[in-house]
Amino acid sequence: MVNFGQAAVGIIVLLVVAVGFLYLFYSRTNAVGKTGYGALAMLSIVSIMIPIFWIRETGFEASQKDGQEVIAITSGMQLYAQYCTFQCYAVRNSKLVDVKYNGYTIDALNQLSDQDLQRVVESGVYNPKVPAPTTAGAIPMSQTYGGALDANQTQYMIQFIRSASPAYLKKQGYGSSVKNGFGGLLDYVQATYPTQYQTAVNLGTNGQFGTPVDDTKSKTVALDMVNPPAGAACTPSCYSPINITVKVGTVITWTNKTSQAHTVTALSGDDPTASPKPAPQIFDSGNDPAKYVKTGGTYSYTVTMAAYNLNPDHRIYYFCRIHPAMLAELVITK
Repeated sequence: MVNFGQAAVGIIVLLVVAVGFLYLFYSRTNAVGKTGYGALAMLSIVSIMIPIFWIRETGFEASQKDGQEVIAITSGMQLYAQYCTFQCYAVRNSKLVDVKYNGYTIDALNQLSDQDLQRVVESGVYNPKVPAPTTAGAIPMSQTYGGALDANQTQYMIQFIRSASPAYLKKQGYGSSVKNGFGGLLDYVQATYPTQYQTAVNLGTNGQFGTPVDDTKSKTVALDMVNPPAGAACTPSCYSPINITVKVGTVITWTNKTSQAHTVTALSGDDPTASPKPAPQIFDSGNDPAKYVKTGGTYSYTVTMAAYNLNPDHRIYYFCRIHPAMLAELVITK
């Protein structure tokens, strides 16, 4: 951008010098003296104008750089809306929440080196700690690896992700016109992909596990560990039902109906797709292989007030320590 402060100072200095030389010029009656002072005045004016033009040119180049980055970020935002469709974000209270790309949070991606981020976007590396989509083509990647993104689009996607990092934008020297591209995502998705927008609203309302089964009238509830149904993200097994609503005091019993051992372990936090952090103080069938829930085995837990108070929305997520892609949810009421 043009530095108006520097430009103003330069113009003032130019005027002062010009006035000074005009005074000297007209105060001299000698023609030779006037000629000499005139030449010196012209040389001085030219010398002062050079840095002024340089400042202006530098500002123009910075403006061009910012403009190109804004175009790249906008293009990346449109590509993100088009290709990142599997639980990439949710809408809660008309705000964008739980934003991810290939299962990674945007903050986590911006901690990566440029080379590693390039690898994630280009080759479609999916976060191994969370369930990946089972639908073919649901993971965006470059054409080199069988995806839809060409080389330019891959770079746009990277620049869009980087735009969420104020530290990165500052390091690159961008001006105030270069902003976080995610700020315009919701309006664009709502206008361009209304069905996708509604899916994000539903995800924000009910979470990734859908509408919970209402078991609030039951004092005991039976859940199973089963082989995943077609299209399910949980692997190699699933808890079923995957989401229930229960009251404090309800006794829940999980039965393992698969051929593999599993655990039933509560998670802390309100984002089960982030790095899983067990909350064994709430419930945990055990981290010792001797306590794993083996085929035909069961694990029971009585819902407590501690579970109700763990998260502000009174939801608890749980998983299998052995198979972290096995995730489920409890909604707790009093």
